[in-house]
Amino acid sequence: MNPTPTENKLTLRAGGFTTLVEALEYAARGDTGFNFYDSKGHLQDILPYTQLKNKAQVIAGRFIALGLERGSRVALIADTDTDFITYFFACQYAGMVPVPLPTPNSLGGRQAYEALLKRLMESCRASVAIAPGGFSEYILEAAKGLPLRFVGTPEMFAALPQDGCGSNPSGPKDLAYIQFTSGSTRFPRGVMITHEAVLANLTAILEDGLNVQAGDRAVSWLPFYHDMGLVGLVLATMTAQISVDFLKTTDFAMRPWLWLKVMSRNRGTLSFSPMFGYELCARWLEHKESHEYDLSAWRVAGVGAGMIRKEPLEKFASLLAASGFNSDAVTACYGMAECSLGVSFAPLSKGFQTDCIDVDHLSHSHQAVPVEQREDAGRARSFVKCGRPLPEYDVEIRDEADFARVPDPIDRGRIVVAARIAGVRLLDNLPLVREGRA
Repeated sequence: MNPTPTENKLTLRAGGFTTLVEALEYAARGDTGFNFYDSKGHLQDILPYTQLKNKAQVIAGRFIALGLERGSRVALIADTDTDFITYFFACQYAGMVPVPLPTPNSLGGRQAYEALLKRLMESCRASVAIAPGGFSEYILEAAKGLPLRFVGTPEMFAALPQDGCGSNPSGPKDLAYIQFTSGSTRFPRGVMITHEAVLANLTAILEDGLNVQAGDRAVSWLPFYHDMGLVGLVLATMTAQISVDFLKTTDFAMRPWLWLKVMSRNRGTLSFSPMFGYELCARWLEHKESHEYDLSAWRVAGVGAGMIRKEPLEKFASLLAASGFNSDAVTACYGMAECSLGVSFAPLSKGFQTDCIDVDHLSHSHQAVPVEQREDAGRARSFVKCGRPLPEYDVEIRDEADFARVPDPIDRGRIVVAARIAGVRLLDNLPLVREGRA
C-alpha cells in the first residue's frame, strides 16, 4: 500500500465551491486523498477522494432509508480514522448535519466523559449517534434516555437497509456541520456553520492565508473534533485537492518525533500546531540529533489555538536548523470556531514578528504601548503578531459587559474580540454571539 500522491493530475482549484459536496465531487476526479499512520509511523490506511465520495454516497443511502428529516443531527465520535471522515461526508450527501464529538481524555474518568457526551448530544438534538468500536460502550451508555433513531458502531450501521437514491445533498444555505467550541473557559457551545460560511472561510484561508500551491502536502496530528484539525486539515485539504497524512493525537503526544518523521518522508509542506506541539517536539529534540530529517520542504509551520510565545518557537527552529527547517516558515495565525476557523494570518515566509509591550503601563492604563516609546518603561513582554484579518473579514474590539464597541485607544475594562461573519449562529442565545455575528 502506497500513500496517495502529492502530485495531482487535476488542476488545483482552491475556491469557488458552494457546498462541501461540490468540493468533494471535484477533488474525486484527481489522485489525491487522506492517509493514516499508526503509532510507529507506518502507513495504515488510505482514503483517496474518489473512494471517499463513493463510500459516502453508499452510507448516505442508509441515512435516507432511516426516514430522518433533512437537517437531522448525526453525532460522530471523532476518532482519527476513515470512518469518521466517511460518515461526515455521508451526512453532506444525505442532507444531514454531522456533529463531531470529542474522544476520551485522561481527565475526569469514564463517568465524566459519558456525561459530557450526553449533554453534547442533548444540546445538538442528535437523531443518530455513531462511535468506533473502541468507544461504543461510552456512546451506548451516554445515549440512554435520548430519543435517538440509531446508536452504535459503523459496522452496525452498515447492516441497515439502503435507499436507492443515495443522495439528497445540502444546499449553500443549509448547515454543513455543528462545531462545539473547545470549552476552555466554559462548557462547549455548538456553533452552527453553513456551507456558505465554511466555503467562504476555506477560500480565504487557502488563497490568502496559505497561498496553496500545486505540489503542497499537509501533515496533521490534530484531533478531528477541534476546528483547527477538522476545518484546517480535513476540509481545507480536501477543498484544495491536496493529500494529507494523519497521525493520531495520542500517538504524537507519546512520540513527537512521528510528526517530523512523516513530514520528512513525504516532503510535507503544510502543518499546524498549537504552542504545546512545538514545545513538546523541542523538548524531545534537546536530546536527539535532527539531521536525520529533511524538513526543507516545510513552507508553512502554522501556530495558533492559544497564546503564542516566541522563545519556544525560536528553540524549535534552532534545533531543527540542521534538518533544513527554515525559521521563516513559522506562521502565526488566529482563529475561532465561530468564524468556521481562520480570522487572521501573518505574512508567509516572513517568520514570526513580535511587539514588545510595557506590561506595567498596560495593567494600569489598559493601553498597549511599545517599550521603545516610553522613557520610564516598566516590565517588558513580547507578543507574537497574528497578522491581519483575512479579506472580507472585519475585527472589532468590544466591551465584555455590554458588548459595545470599544474606541481606539482602548481605555475601558475587560474586552472581547468580535469578528463579523455570515452564516454562523450558536445553539444557545448567548449575548456574545448572534446569527451573523460572533
